Formats: sequence, structure tokens, C-alpha cells
Amino acid sequence: MYGERDDLDPARPALFGIPPDAVADERPDPRPEDARRIGLSRHTEEGAVVFFASSLNRAKPGHKMMAWLLLLTYSAPVLYILLTLI
Repeated sequence: MYGERDDLDPARPALFGIPPDAVADERPDPRPEDARRIGLSRHTEEGAVVFFASSLNRAKPGHKMMAWLLLLTYSAPVLYILLTLI
């Protein structure tokens, strides 16, 4: 338990021909360049949202619906504050 690393993905079937035991440098990274530059990874709260949003595929209807739901979730507090100020 204490000797295991929790920052590595568990072994699973190969993704796009990449073996699951490949080191992090060999795996594809879907994060935008800006997120990589400032150090956001999926192990931080903000980085997890960026990682999730960047892995959505706009061709899939379920992913498109999730993107709209994320947009509404993050814009709702701003809209609520604007309405209370007006």
C-alpha cells in the first residue's frame, strides 16, 4: 500500500498501439500547450478539469452535451452574480 505509486495509470489494454506500461513521455498528452507550460496535470483540481475537457471529442453527441453542461456549470455563478448586481 505505501510502496505503490498512485501517480501512474493502472495497467489496461493498449491504447492506439501504445503499451500500458509505457513511460509518461511515450504516452499521448491531450492537454493544451498552455496547460503543459504552466504545470497543470490531472493531479491538480484545475488540471483535472482541463484534462477532462481536452479529452472530449466534438464528433460524439454525448461529449458535445457534456461540453455544454461544463459551460453552463462554470458560467452559472457568474450569471447569477451579474443578475444580483443589476
